[in-house]
Amino acid sequence: MKNRACSCLLAAGVLLSSAAVRGAQTEAVTIPFPRGGRASVGLTNGPMLIRSVVLKGRPSARDLRSARHDRDDKTLMRWVFQVANAGRRDWHARIRVRVYSADERLLASNDREGEVDARDWHDRITVWTRIRTLDYPRADHIRVEAAFYPESRAEPVPQRTPPAMFHGRNRR
Repeated sequence: MKNRACSCLLAAGVLLSSAAVRGAQTEAVTIPFPRGGRASVGLTNGPMLIRSVVLKGRPSARDLRSARHDRDDKTLMRWVFQVANAGRRDWHARIRVRVYSADERLLASNDREGEVDARDWHDRITVWTRIRTLDYPRADHIRVEAAFYPESRAEPVPQRTPPAMFHGRNRR
């Protein structure tokens, strides 16, 4: 009987959490490629706001010159999004970054999910992308898509590990 009750609770939790993800609101914006390293994004949904993005790990002129000899050379870039949550509960944001050339050719793409605590005005979510170094000068604009959804209250609360178990010995 106890196992059946646990199974029912677990199934209800899975259904509620998947309903929260399905009910996510998706917003998107296209912005110019941030050559200077910083760009305003301005995506909002409910209490969530994505203010701006900082591009880190841009290839230097030396990297571009050396990439001419190795055409498969790639550069790993970090897109650091400045996010805020004005709500009273935690929210999740799944941010997808797609880098396009002027002729709409996809150069790089990736996404990442992050949780933003309630009343947190200065949080960051970092998305990593890998781009061919020779394609970096061709980058023209980026498409930022974000799916926002509140944290599900149906998730189980993690149990505190007793000190005896934590230390790996049985103390009595």
